[in-house]
This record gives sequence, C-alpha cells and structure tokens, in this order.
Amino acid sequence: MSAFTLSLEERERLFEVQNECTVCWTNRDGWPIAMPHSFVWDSGRFWVHTTTKRKRVQALRDRPESCVVVTSLGVEAGAAMVTAKTRAVVHDGDRDRVRWLLPLFLKRVGMAADDEAYRQQMQLLDTPARVVIEFEPVDVFTYDSKKLREAVTASGFDNWAKE
Repeated sequence: MSAFTLSLEERERLFEVQNECTVCWTNRDGWPIAMPHSFVWDSGRFWVHTTTKRKRVQALRDRPESCVVVTSLGVEAGAAMVTAKTRAVVHDGDRDRVRWLLPLFLKRVGMAADDEAYRQQMQLLDTPARVVIEFEPVDVFTYDSKKLREAVTASGFDNWAKE
C-alpha cells in the first residue's frame, strides 16, 4: 500500500478543502478516544479550539502524544486519507492566539458570511474559557485509494467493476 500515497501537494490540497478532522488522544486509563473537530491547517500544524471544560484538554496536557486523521469524505479531493502522529500543545489564556484562530476558523467553516454573523460568532466563541490546541505532526501516513484502483484496473484485474 505504500505505493499509493499522497504527494505533498495532494496532502496540502486535502487540508485546504477539508475542514473536519478526527482528533485522537488517550484517557488516563490508556484507552484511545477520538472526536471530530473543525480545524485550520497553518504553518504545518493542525489548529483546533474548544473550552477548558472538555476532558480532552487535560488529557492532551498530560499526554500530548496524539493523532489527527483527515479524509476526503464529503469534499472534492479524490479518495485521500491522512493520519498524522502529533504532539499537542494546549495554549491556555493566550487571548492573542484565540483571536488569531477564530477568524480563520469562522471563515473556513462558513460561519462568517457577513459582518453581523462574524460579530455574533466571535461574541459566542471568544470567551476566557476558550483554548487553542496546536497539533504538530511528527510523522505522517497517507493513502490514496484512487491510485490503488487505477493500478488494479491497469493490471487487467478489476473485481470492483463486477460489484
């Protein structure tokens, strides 16, 4: 399967068009847990926001080894999948970082259609309990099932065509 990977350009395109990822971490008992998040990809990192009340915030402080998964499901980006082993940093009390991320986030997810919508969403989200979590990739694995399908079809053996 290692022959059917995404190029750096294809990966960047996926991060540009997809705004949802799955963030994975472990709880104190060692169990893996995952939750979908909208994200911003900037400076080679995934950025999400949430509130300090979420258990994942303390879990990621205690155990920053984490994972972010992005797929092309629902977007025009082929059949792409990316898994990034990440190291998380929880940015607490950094109002400048919150105010940097929120406008990018609102624009990315379409919640800032006009000035009034933007103002309302900023008022709702820009609270003292808001934290930004930065996920720095330390290793990345990609897969493009479209490339696999093309290779199988080119080989003359295509069971998919029979379904």
